[in-house]
Order: sequence, then C-alpha cells, then structure tokens
Amino acid sequence: MKTRNLLLFVYLPLLLLAGCSEEAKIDSVKKTAVNNCKGKTMQDLASGLLQNPVWGFKKAADGREFVTLGGTVAGDKVPAWIKDKKVLDISFSFALDAKSGKFDPGSLDGFPSLTSPEGIFQGYKAIVCN
Repeated sequence: MKTRNLLLFVYLPLLLLAGCSEEAKIDSVKKTAVNNCKGKTMQDLASGLLQNPVWGFKKAADGREFVTLGGTVAGDKVPAWIKDKKVLDISFSFALDAKSGKFDPGSLDGFPSLTSPEGIFQGYKAIVCN
C-alpha cells in the first residue's frame, strides 16, 4: 500500500506537469500574434478557416515538437483556389523552436507553400491579413 501511495505522489505530479506543459505550448501558439495581421492571433485565423478547430500537441521521434491544428475547412469563408483542391478535413503542424519552445509566426510569411497543408493556412493568412 505504501508503495502505491508513493508512486501516486511521485508520478502523478510528473504526469500532470507534462500535460500542463503541452497545454501551455498549445495556448501559446493560439495566442501568438500573426505578423502584419491587424492584431489577429493564430486562434483568430484558425477560427476563420476551420469549423470547430481542434488543437493538439505531438512530439516527433527526433524530439521536435509541434502544435497541431485540425478541422474541416469552412467552405464559405475560403477563396476558390482552396475550394478547388476539394480539401474538407485538414491538419496543420506548427513547429516549435527547439530552444525556446515557441512558434515563429514568421514561418507563415512569404509565398504560400504549394506542397504542404500549411500552405493553405499560409494562403488564408495572406488573404485575411491584407
């Protein structure tokens, strides 16, 4: 019985800390202000692009961390070129800096990538923020 209680007091806080850490990273990305976008945050963009956005966290085998975002594209709010891709359910991964654990909103600047789902998010950002 004592061993069980000891395990609870030692490991439970560690598990809770790990979960809180992930939630903190997700919240940090949600609240990240998007460059040159009139004060909009990542959460603002996600809510405009996706119906019922779902945020998550994943850690790759090599140790890199990502905040993920998934949902169904809100068809009436996106440009025709996105609708033409017939994308309904989509997932995005936003890499966190290995040292700071933060997301760099500058990764969404520039010409949208045509080879990754993040390019759709990037294109939506370009339209909404201009």
